Amino acid sequence: MIANRYQPLELAPPGAAVKARDMQTAQTVMLRPVAGLDERLRGLFHPALLTVFDIFRNGAATFAACEFVQGRSLRLIMGGQPFNIRRASEIVAEVADGVAELHALGLCHGAITVDTVLLTAKGKSKLDLVHATASTEAIDVRQLRELLAALVGRATPELDPAESAASVAARLRGRQG
Repeated sequence: MIANRYQPLELAPPGAAVKARDMQTAQTVMLRPVAGLDERLRGLFHPALLTVFDIFRNGAATFAACEFVQGRSLRLIMGGQPFNIRRASEIVAEVADGVAELHALGLCHGAITVDTVLLTAKGKSKLDLVHATASTEAIDVRQLRELLAALVGRATPELDPAESAASVAARLRGRQG
C-alpha cells in the first residue's frame, strides 16, 4: 500500500510510474513521480486535460495520482508520419480548449508537445499536466502552433502571440474566436 491509500496493480522499479487502485474511490490511477507540480492542478477537470486527483509525498518522493488513460502519445501514434490537416486541427483544438481552461485559472503549461499529448483509445486528446513547467500564455499559444506544425509535418500559419488559447481552438474549428 502506498500512502495508506493506493494499492499497486503492477510491479515497477522504485521511482517509476505505477498503475494502482485508489482504495478510497475504487478508481484505477497512475502514480507518477513529480517534482514541483503546482498544487492548483489537483482536482482540475477538463476533458482535454489529464486529471491529477492527488499530489502526495511517500518517503522522500512526491507523486501525483493521475487519471488512468488507455492511450499513447502523439509521437508514438504518428510513427514519423503526419496527420491530415483536418485531424491535426481537431487534436490541437481539443488541447487548446484544455489550455484555455488552465489560462482561465491563471495557470500555464509550457510543455505542449507530441510527447505530452495523449490520444485515448476513443481518439480524444489529453494534455498531460505532470509535465507542466513555468510558462506564459504566449508560450503556450506558440507551442499550440508548433504542435499543429509537428502533426502535419510542415509549417502552419502564424498565430498572433497575443491570441488566446480559446480563440486558437475556435479558429481551428472554423469559428470566429
